[in-house]
Amino acid sequence: MKHLKKLMLLSLLWLATAMTASAAEQGDKLKLTLVYDSPYGFEETLESLRNTIHAHNFRVFPDRYLEEGLVDEFSVNTRQISVRFCNFSDLHQALQIDPQVGVVLPCTITVIENADGKVQLLTGNVQAMLTLFDNPDLTAAFHDLEQKYQAIIDEVTL
Repeated sequence: MKHLKKLMLLSLLWLATAMTASAAEQGDKLKLTLVYDSPYGFEETLESLRNTIHAHNFRVFPDRYLEEGLVDEFSVNTRQISVRFCNFSDLHQALQIDPQVGVVLPCTITVIENADGKVQLLTGNVQAMLTLFDNPDLTAAFHDLEQKYQAIIDEVTL
């Protein structure tokens, strides 16, 4: 299990490096992660996020603490939760276009409460993900995904 966790971390680091290098080569200044401030408390933001994801026809999977499996269970920061979700129709469509899209799955939005009590939502930048693929058909599918992500974020933070 520890080997798998290390492999996952190395994969994420490689992905971040590849995306950064690709964006730099293209002259883009795309951030890998987008950060949004929530005007609400941690629990309210988390509940609103789950409800909004459901309302946008996504299936929500069990939440995971961001540090889960990386530190002992008593040291996990319970104010950092990743909400994982998927629309299987969208997923199937993207995988039919390019099976390599699986490297950027599943869909996740992370809710974090900082030490000062400020709550933020973090999500992958769909535009940055597009730099990993050179496929116009996938660009259209990712554009649709980006609009769905933004609608969810807008509803949760407004």
